[in-house]
Amino acid sequence: MSHIAAVIQARVGSTRLPGKALRCLPGGTLTEHIIKRMQAVKEIDRIVLAVPSGQEEKPLREIAGRQGIDCVQGPEEDVLKRFILAGDEVNAVHIVRVCGDNPLVDLPLMRRLIQKHATNNADFTSCSDPIPLGSGSEVVKLDALKEIALKTADPVYREHVTTYFQDHPDTFRLEKIQAPAYLKNKNMRLTVDTEKDFYLLDQIYRKFYFPSQSPLDLEEILQFLANQPHLSAHNSDVEQKNWRLD
Repeated sequence: MSHIAAVIQARVGSTRLPGKALRCLPGGTLTEHIIKRMQAVKEIDRIVLAVPSGQEEKPLREIAGRQGIDCVQGPEEDVLKRFILAGDEVNAVHIVRVCGDNPLVDLPLMRRLIQKHATNNADFTSCSDPIPLGSGSEVVKLDALKEIALKTADPVYREHVTTYFQDHPDTFRLEKIQAPAYLKNKNMRLTVDTEKDFYLLDQIYRKFYFPSQSPLDLEEILQFLANQPHLSAHNSDVEQKNWRLD
C-alpha cells in the first residue's frame, strides 16, 4: 500500500496560457520539473499525474511514462473525482495535493506538512501563513475526500478540491503549520498563469537550473529576487483569478 502519494493536477488546456503544462523551461517542460521536484521528497511513496480524459492529454500521459510515474485520467471539471481516482490507483492513504502550475513548490514546507499530517492522523493539513503564490502544497486523507464526494455535488467543491475543508472546519480534523521565515508574508507570484508569469520562471531557471544539482532551492531564489526588484515585480500586476467571485 502506498501510504502517501503526491497527486499533480494538470491539463493541456488552459484558459489564460494554453498549453502551459508542456511549455519548456531550461531542463524540461513545466510538468517534468514538477514531477522531478516531487521525486526528491523521500516521504512520498508514489507520484500520480491526474489529467482530464481526452486524447489531447496524450502528451502528458507520455511525460508520465517517461518519468516512471502513474497517470490517471478523469473528469476535467470534477477534479475531486480525479484525485480520488488517482489515490485509488496507487492505494494511497494520504495525498499531497500539487498544482501543475507550480514548479517551485517549497519542499521543506511540504515535508513538514506531511510529517504533521501523519503524526496527527489529520484529514487536512495546510500552511497557516501567507506565502508566495505557487510555493505551497496541502496534505489530505483520501477517505476524507471520499466523504466530501458523498456529501456534495456542488461544482465549487468538485472543482476546488480542498475548499470544503475550509468552508466546513468543524466537520474534519484539520491541522495547520507555520511557514518558514523565508516564505512567510512574501508577496510574490511563483505560479504560471500568464506569459508574464512564465517569463519570470524562465529567468529563474536560466540562472539556477543545473542538471547535476538537486532541485532548485526556493530560499536561495527568494534571496536573489529580493535583490532583483525589477525582475520580481515583472508579474506583480497579474491579477489572480478569484473563483469565488465568478
